[in-house]
Amino acid sequence: MSMLTLTRRRAPLAADLTPFEPWFHSFFGENGRFPILPEPRAMPRADVAETDKDLLITLELPGMEENDVSVRLTGNLLTISGERKQKKEDKDKHFFFVETTYGAFERSFELPPEVRREAESVKATFHKGMLEIRIPKVEPRPVARIPIKTT
Repeated sequence: MSMLTLTRRRAPLAADLTPFEPWFHSFFGENGRFPILPEPRAMPRADVAETDKDLLITLELPGMEENDVSVRLTGNLLTISGERKQKKEDKDKHFFFVETTYGAFERSFELPPEVRREAESVKATFHKGMLEIRIPKVEPRPVARIPIKTT
């Protein structure tokens, strides 16, 4: 089994920000006075594996339904996006801390050349909060022998 190379795609920093401004604001807040914790992101965890025939990407999406998620393939870029909506807040509860994250998310993976890039070949299934995406590998072409003729 060959090892595929998969690249995670990250959004570039805004060009008008200095490199330290995002770090400063994430720790001190916009006014620079009170330390705050950075807001948690709703980024789902992903596992990427390879079988003899497929590249397999699995994402944890607890509490979500398949209608909340979108899978797009553009060239060699596979993008999974969606939104985990917050349930109606219970006024009778007093939370000590909250680790559940809500909001929109988007994850992109740059696919290696060893997999097929036609949307109809990609299979996505959703079951019990787990999204599984199977992308078949390109079938290797047999080596063709070219006859040599004498002149």
